[in-house]
Amino acid sequence: MTAVMLETDPGLDSSRPGDGADLQPSDVFVGLYWQRYGVVAPGEEISRLEGEYVRSAGMPRLLYVKEPAARREPRLAGLLRRIQADDTASYKPFADTVEFSGLLGDDLAPLLARG
Repeated sequence: MTAVMLETDPGLDSSRPGDGADLQPSDVFVGLYWQRYGVVAPGEEISRLEGEYVRSAGMPRLLYVKEPAARREPRLAGLLRRIQADDTASYKPFADTVEFSGLLGDDLAPLLARG
């Protein structure tokens, strides 16, 4: 099972930090980012989007970032800089859905074959 976090997931209430339950049955975390960081809930310091990334520690992480992103929110830009510096995550930019599909397929195939 693969956990997928999308910044525009219609079922995602980005104001809720989440408890990691979405990730528990997962073997691989796939993050897809573009311009939005999400809402930081009252009493929280990070959005659910960032929280899910943090809770994915210890599992393979495949992160894809759509470029260009002329209106990328500053908090997301900061998170992406930290992710790029993290040697435990695969971070790849993509320009369109065709490129993204190829990258995702190439990256998931060896991970799922090991399972």
